[in-house]
Amino acid sequence: MTKTTSTDVVLEADRAAEREVVKILRASYPDDAIVAEEGTGAGEHRPGTPQWYVDPLDGTVNYLYGIPHFSVAIACEDVEGMLAAVVYDPSRDELFTAIRGRGAWLRSERLGVRGPDSLGNSLIATGFAYSAEARREQARILDRVLPSVRDIRRFGSAQLDLAWVGAARYDGYFESVDKPWDWKAGALIVQEAGGRVTELTQARPGQPHVVASAPAIHDELVILLRRAVQSA
Repeated sequence: MTKTTSTDVVLEADRAAEREVVKILRASYPDDAIVAEEGTGAGEHRPGTPQWYVDPLDGTVNYLYGIPHFSVAIACEDVEGMLAAVVYDPSRDELFTAIRGRGAWLRSERLGVRGPDSLGNSLIATGFAYSAEARREQARILDRVLPSVRDIRRFGSAQLDLAWVGAARYDGYFESVDKPWDWKAGALIVQEAGGRVTELTQARPGQPHVVASAPAIHDELVILLRRAVQSA
């Protein structure tokens, strides 16, 4: 089955995982609001109430093809901003966690972002949208970004990309993802690992929305992306 386009698939595994996660959250936090990717709590929001964002299977196409790179992501936001997050990679049994003001962790190891000396020496991750129009825009932008960095990786799970920035496996990341369940968990992991996250305004589908990186290259990466968008 597909969602937004013929390439945007949704599986019973997405829905089954979402049901289990939501059941646990509702049992533990019955008064909180929950918004999940496959429709649970659509439009649910109560001002002043903690909000949970759930992506039950980030990287569905990888899962469909048997590629061992996908994740489950859960984030909680309160009136002060992002409070807590987990990103779980079942293929590697890696659990990334973050709590506001208390750091980010992979099991018992505290995470810290990588500090490259320049953007040109940086390994940057990205991802692609599902619509043809957005992908054309992303291809034009990527054509202008690739010569300015060490290399680009595209593995297919936005939440894992962000968690890997926090774990210093990437130096930076950008993508057009704009739904809170797609990126907020990973973004808190980056921030609590000492990194920076910026939201860019999108004028057209496919343009970068979330930019995350080590502090040393962040401003330079944001400027590069803005110039790439303007020239695309």
